[in-house]
Amino acid sequence: MANLLELHNIHRHFGSTVILKGVNLTLQAGEAVAIIGPSGSGKSTLLQVAGLLDVPDAGQVLLNGQNVAALTDDARAGLRNKTCGFVYQFHHLLREFTALENVQLPAAIGGSKPNHARAQQLLEAVGLGHRLHHLPNQLSGGEQQRVAIARALMNQPQLLLADEPTGNLDPATAEAVTDLLFTLIAQERMAALLVTHNQQLAARCQHVFTMQEGCLVPYKPVRPVKPTAAKNLRKAPPKKPARKPAGA
Repeated sequence: MANLLELHNIHRHFGSTVILKGVNLTLQAGEAVAIIGPSGSGKSTLLQVAGLLDVPDAGQVLLNGQNVAALTDDARAGLRNKTCGFVYQFHHLLREFTALENVQLPAAIGGSKPNHARAQQLLEAVGLGHRLHHLPNQLSGGEQQRVAIARALMNQPQLLLADEPTGNLDPATAEAVTDLLFTLIAQERMAALLVTHNQQLAARCQHVFTMQEGCLVPYKPVRPVKPTAAKNLRKAPPKKPARKPAGA
C-alpha cells in the first residue's frame, strides 16, 4: 500500500532554538499514529508541518507522493483544504455561526457550494442531528468538540490531524469523543496523526511515538516495578541459643 504522508529528515527551528531535528514518519490510509510527550517538545510543530500549515527549514513532506515544498502558498493551501482535516483542543468554532454553518466552513473556504446534506449527515453521525441550528454558546464543551470533528470531515479528507482533541474535556466526555474519533477514522478510511497527552487515546492507535530532543522515537511505556514480596522484606528472626542440657 502506498504511503499517504511521508516526512523525510524534517528540521525546524525558531531562531537559535531547534524544535525538530531529523524527523521521519510515514502514514498509510486507515492507519492512526499518536505522538505523545511533554509540552514544548515539538509535537504541535510537527503536526503543523505534516498538515501543510508550516514549512520545514529542511527535509521533505510528501503527500500522496507529491513534494509539497515545490508548491506555491496558494497551491499548498488548496491541497490542505482538500486533503487535510484538523481538530484542535479548543474548538475554534465561529460564535455567530450555527453548528450546521460551522461544519460547512471548509467547503465554503475551498470555493464549493454549500452542501447542507453532507453537513447535516456529519452532525447526525456525531450525535448532533438535533442541534443543527444551535450556536456554539448553546452547546456543551463535548458538543462543541463534536461539531469541530464533523467540520474536520466536511471535505472528506484523506488525512486527519488532531492536536489534543480531548485535552479540554472531562474524562467521560473525552472517552466518548475518543470512541467517536476512531469510529469515524475507520468508516472514512482516513490516516490520522494525533498529538495527545491522553494515554487511553494513544493506546487506540497502531503506532505511538514520543518526541525526544527534537526526534521522533517509538514510545516505550514504563512498566511499574512490582513490589518485592513482603516475605522477602521480613528479617529472619534471630536464632535462639541452644539450651544446654540439664546438669551440664
